[in-house]
Amino acid sequence: MVVANHAARLEGFSISEAVTQSDTLARVLYSAYRFYGYDFIMVFTDTMVEAEAMGAQVLIPEDDDPFLLEPPRVSRLEPADPEKDGRMPVVLEATRRLKDLLEDEAPILTSLKGPFSLASFLHGMDKLLEDLLTDPGRAHEFLRLATRNQLAYAEAIIRAGGIPFIGDPVASGSLISPEMFREFARPYLEQVIRAAHESGVKVGLHICGETKSLLADMVATGADFLSIDEMDMALARRGVGDTVLMGNVSTRLMLEGTADQVAAAARECLGRGGQNLVLSTSCDVPTEVPKENVQALVAAARDWRTA
Repeated sequence: MVVANHAARLEGFSISEAVTQSDTLARVLYSAYRFYGYDFIMVFTDTMVEAEAMGAQVLIPEDDDPFLLEPPRVSRLEPADPEKDGRMPVVLEATRRLKDLLEDEAPILTSLKGPFSLASFLHGMDKLLEDLLTDPGRAHEFLRLATRNQLAYAEAIIRAGGIPFIGDPVASGSLISPEMFREFARPYLEQVIRAAHESGVKVGLHICGETKSLLADMVATGADFLSIDEMDMALARRGVGDTVLMGNVSTRLMLEGTADQVAAAARECLGRGGQNLVLSTSCDVPTEVPKENVQALVAAARDWRTA
């Protein structure tokens, strides 16, 4: 998934320019799409967009990922206006510009955070995880707040011409149990996905880290396609049935491996994932990935399609 950082590097822009300026974000994503020739555009800047818009203090370095100040300092606790607050309008305007450029040539996936992850950014990850055990009522308060924000943001993404692509990194099986996922993450994901379906669009879901124990629950959210982090794709296929899978060539291999190694990993992924597979990386393409490795990934998919 080529997103803002790597795309900015290709065009000679700083990361801060790409994640704060809608015209630059649209330009670098469109240029990367044309250069590599893949099948859709992912509009993603960083994980802090919504939390920042809701009042969390976020620092944006000149040429690195924005990050949340710890402990979180939130100036208000209410949903943001996606058309006015923070950098949510940057993402929406970039989505609109790309929609105008592409028309119906390729899908535009626009990223938003899952309610569980957003709640953790607002409340503090350690505090939220502690509340799951000691004060579930307070955890649900933050989750309901986050969900209200994401329902409005997803609606705005759809109006802009994007397909909501939910990333919920903190809802990972590396951090919470399947039982916690079912109580605290899945119901709120279901709300956002159901609302998007009612607007007539499909929805993607990506969860980082360990998800073997969460596959059935990820399917149960109703998401139309599931992006899988590093795991055996044959195992993932057994776990999700006919649901469309997306992934999952290692981002570390993309960064450190050779083009031949990337191509081999891509072919293995395609072979083990079966039908209904969108070949991609396991998470975002790192900023400094060699261009040749992304080209090898795309070429492997093209060769497989025509074989």
